[in-house]
Amino acid sequence: MNNKYIYITLLMLSTIFSQEKNHNLNFLFANNAYGLSYEYQRFVKPDLSVGADLRFYDIRTDEYPVYDPFYNQYDVSGEKSILILPMYLRLNYYPFKDKIANNFQPFLLLSFGPFVTIDGDEDAGSFSDKWSGAPTQVNLGASIGFGVTLQTDRASGFSFGIAYDHLQVEEPIHDQEDFGGGFLYLQYRLGRE
Repeated sequence: MNNKYIYITLLMLSTIFSQEKNHNLNFLFANNAYGLSYEYQRFVKPDLSVGADLRFYDIRTDEYPVYDPFYNQYDVSGEKSILILPMYLRLNYYPFKDKIANNFQPFLLLSFGPFVTIDGDEDAGSFSDKWSGAPTQVNLGASIGFGVTLQTDRASGFSFGIAYDHLQVEEPIHDQEDFGGGFLYLQYRLGRE
């Protein structure tokens, strides 16, 4: 796949910048990774929001510490340097908007778009050697899930939820093609415009 998916996503995202916007920071805890996400959210209807979900995953599959008695220290066995950068268009639907207490809002989420995988050189000595010239891929991915928003006031609040990522690559990376799976997230609202 080429970069056309990234350009299409950026074009779609450029159409959502207008009134009542939220800026959110997400902490992601996946079954094989940890990550951060910046989310831009705009309400197009009282019960529907669209936005951008830009994520950073550090893949940590098959890694575990091994004690080396000769040097009296732990080494990491199975270490991999894989980064995944999803750039998703996100939709949140609030089915109970204005039907239950204002500070408690369950929602369903759907995200889709391209993601970039970067396979760093685990044997490189320096940070720049590890990532310079690293092989990259661009593929399509998606997420589906649900969560709950707890709003403390109009400008602040937080959300938490559970979702599933579909992150399948065309070319295997370390003999693995599927980096998706379930993840938990904790979202903090940075501000509202």
